[in-house]
Amino acid sequence: MFRLVLVVALVAGVARFGEAAPEATKQTSSTKSLKKPPKQSRKSDSSDQAAARTSKSKTSKSKSKSKSKSKSKSARVSRIPTRATLANMAQMPHGFTWPPTPAMEAAEKECEAKLDRAGVTWERTTRDGRIVNAIIVPAMTFGGVKYSQIWGGKGPHKLDCQFALALETIGPELYALGVREVKFGSLYRWSNVRAFGTTKPILSRHGLGIAMDISSFVDDTGHSPVVKQDYKKGDLLLLGIEQAINASGNFRTVLTPKNDPVSHSDHFHIEAKTDYASPDLM
Repeated sequence: MFRLVLVVALVAGVARFGEAAPEATKQTSSTKSLKKPPKQSRKSDSSDQAAARTSKSKTSKSKSKSKSKSKSKSARVSRIPTRATLANMAQMPHGFTWPPTPAMEAAEKECEAKLDRAGVTWERTTRDGRIVNAIIVPAMTFGGVKYSQIWGGKGPHKLDCQFALALETIGPELYALGVREVKFGSLYRWSNVRAFGTTKPILSRHGLGIAMDISSFVDDTGHSPVVKQDYKKGDLLLLGIEQAINASGNFRTVLTPKNDPVSHSDHFHIEAKTDYASPDLM
């Protein structure tokens, strides 16, 4: 009897031992998993670091590019005059200032008298930009030569009296060369100087009403040379006109595809040589 009880007790103890074993195993495995987290390969670490470095490099490059772009944009000069432009009087005609001085007003009165003596019909009009004495010439004919805008604009075309007088003075010489019509793109224009591919912080003489951009001419035979196409071919009429204007003394040097092939590749830029300090020179 005693042996039977001992055997039963042994069997029950073995059973309890067997049931507890899996829990111990589970505890052991979970403890191991806590103590030893999964390792990352060194190759993965190095690739992540390299990616981070590349990302930082790209970010810094993009920042430097954006900075250089913003600097280049800020360095550009607007075609529209600013306060800085208008304060720059170094490139203005001799004796010019703003607002006009009594001496400048007197020079314009003398200019009007000369137009009257030449038989030019003109009318005074409202001033634009920095035109000292804004006038219109309804016929737009000077010295027998007709001036018309290539865009089809009929006018009235505002210009300073000084420029009208310069056109009237050179008119007979152009007429003698055979010129009967001048086709221009712009006369008065509120803008900064554009020359040799660069915009400068200087008010253009167009803003004074004393400059004109000419694209083509028509002579008495119907020959119509276009500056953009025919100047580089050595068209004799264009070369003769350029020489006559430069030699007249009433204009500054003509800008052409020859002396400014970038900004004046398709037109002649002519402007009156005004001298408000010595009005009798005109």
